[in-house]
Parts: sequence; structure tokens; C-alpha cells
Amino acid sequence: MRFLHTADWHLGKTLRGHSRQAEHEKVLDELARAAVDARVDAVLIAGDVYDGAMPPPEAEALAFDFLARLRAHDIPCVLIAGNHDQPKKLAALRGLLESLRIHVRAEPRPADQGGVVELRARDGNERALVAALPFVPERKVVDATTLLAAEQAGHVRYAERIADVLAVLARSFTPSTVNLVLAHVLVSGARFGTGERQLHLGEIYALPPERLPPTAHYCALGHLHRPQEIQGAPCRAAYAGSPIELDFGEREQQKRAVLVEARPGLPAKLEEVPLAGGRALRDLEGTLAELERAAAGAGDAWLRVTVHVQAPEAGVEEKVRRVLPNALEVRQQWPREAAAAAPAPAVARDPQQLFAAFCRRDSGTEPRPALLELFAELHAEAAGETP
Repeated sequence: MRFLHTADWHLGKTLRGHSRQAEHEKVLDELARAAVDARVDAVLIAGDVYDGAMPPPEAEALAFDFLARLRAHDIPCVLIAGNHDQPKKLAALRGLLESLRIHVRAEPRPADQGGVVELRARDGNERALVAALPFVPERKVVDATTLLAAEQAGHVRYAERIADVLAVLARSFTPSTVNLVLAHVLVSGARFGTGERQLHLGEIYALPPERLPPTAHYCALGHLHRPQEIQGAPCRAAYAGSPIELDFGEREQQKRAVLVEARPGLPAKLEEVPLAGGRALRDLEGTLAELERAAAGAGDAWLRVTVHVQAPEAGVEEKVRRVLPNALEVRQQWPREAAAAAPAPAVARDPQQLFAAFCRRDSGTEPRPALLELFAELHAEAAGETP
């Protein structure tokens, strides 16, 4: 049987106020075409479908359009909730989606109540069992009394309980089935960038790789955005990673999905499916003249720019964005001795000018006149003046 493993879409994500909707649309198209072309028996989505508990409607439309494309090609899907998803929101449509062979698991369940999903191969000759473990917050795994005791005890208790949950689910596995784990969890020893929120990435609240079920052919993991295979696990296990570079901590990562081929009694085979729908994130550094020369090679990448100046200088951000319109962040760098001697750059004192400068810095575009007018009215009202 063949499966396409993907995770951590974070639909609805913005970067410095800029929408990533168009990039997500392209990359989900890549994923749908890869699933169809490879004639997979199912798609596995390992959590963090959305970037927040209340995703914008256009983000939800992208997700449902993707699932509809799978249904049109008779490809089932197993989808679990991640730490960014709202479990109850995902679970709301479970009954409807189940009839379409889209199996949503928003919260952990016993094996006989949906915790293990059975899938059939396209030809009907083989079966797969998918043990689904959505994200479980630490507070729900480790009780308060343990947390108030020795700190290490809580961390050990967390690892033990998550491992026990997976072991219980894996009891459903048989020698005649393709056995898979689909989990949104941190495995210790894995590498991560700055794209994941640190709250959920303390190494201490992690599952040791050796505690993954040895009877699984493959563990399809979500939570970390860096694509990687897990070392030290008793079975093949990997993070698919996020399909686009979500922030500058993920720059220069080759984004991908994982194509998994497995048969009963044989080790799983993994193949990378490169994804190119997202725009690159790049750092550029140099003088204004050097940045001007580098502009032609920047393409459509989102940029974080450091401009070298002799001393702090007003208006540099605007000059940089004229030659590098995709610059999301512009920082000045100058010699330390110059900083001590240089006078502070002149700053406009008029509140409306300050607000306009803030808008340009935040969005990279000129604020609309209507927005400036509204700001002036609100500022006058707050100050007790007549606009």
C-alpha cells in the first residue's frame, strides 16, 4: 500500500502581516497532484492544518477544496489535530466527513472508538491500520500533583503516558496488516528551527524515539517543521515538515511530503516528494549600493534585510523597499564607535506622520487615505479635540 504523509500546513498563517494564502494554494495543489499521480491508498495529515483556533474562511476553503479533490479521485484521508488546531472545531464535521472516507481524529480515542482507523487498498487485497494520536497538551497528560513535585517526575510521567497510549493503540496491529502511527508529538533528539512555538518544544516534554511502537511499519509525525527522519526508532519514522517556509527560522529548508510504501512483513520504503509552491525566505545584507545590485537575483523571495550604514539614518527603510519591495524587515547596522557619536535621526512628531511611518514599516505599502483619516478622527476624539 502507498500513502502520502504531510503535516503542519498552518493555513491562515501570515508573515509580518503578509498573507501566505497564494503560496498555500500552490503547495496544496502540488500535494493533491502527487497523491493522484502516485495512486496512493490514503493521505495522512499529521496535524496543524490551521495556524490558529479560528482560521479565516479562505483558509478553511483551501482545506476543504483539497479534501474534495481527494474524494473526487477516491482517495481516503486520515487527519489529526495539532496544537494549533481547535479540536472541537475539527470534530464538528466528523460525522459528515466520515461518510466521505475522510477520517478526522481531533482528540485521542480508544482503538475501538475510532482511535485506530482501518483502510483498504485500492485493489482490496490489503488492509492498513492507522493508530491516530492527535496532540495532547502536557496539562492533560501530567496531573497537577506531579507537576508540583519534582520537576523531572512530570517530564518522565509525560513520556511514559504518551508511550503507553501508543502501545495500547498498537495492540490492534496484526502481522497481516500494514501498521501505521499518525501522531502530532515531539520526539526527543529531533532537530527543529524557530518555526515551532517554544512552549511545546521543551526537550523534557518529549517521547523518546525508542518508545515508538516497534510493530509499526511507519510513524507519520507532525509538530516539527524541519523535514527529517527519526534516528533510534524501532521502526521507520519521520516528520514530513511544513510544506512552505513559515518563518525565517525555516529558510533554506527543502520542503517536502513523504511517499510511503509498505507491505505486511516488509520494511517500509520512503520517498521524498519535493514541494516548491512556497516562496523562499532569504536574508540579505550589505550597503544600499550592494543591495541594489542584489535586487535582480532576489526573485519573489520574502526578505529580511540588514543594511550597512555609517551611522543611524532616517529614511533608509523606504530606500531599501524601493529597490527590494519584498523586504518584510529592514534593520540598520553601523560601527559601534559611530553609534556613540552620531546624533539620533530626526523623527516626525506629528501623530499622523508617526502612524503613517508605522504602517509603511509594518506592511511595506503606503497607508490608504481613508485609514489615515480614521486615525486622525480617533486621535482627535481621544485628545478631546475637534478633527
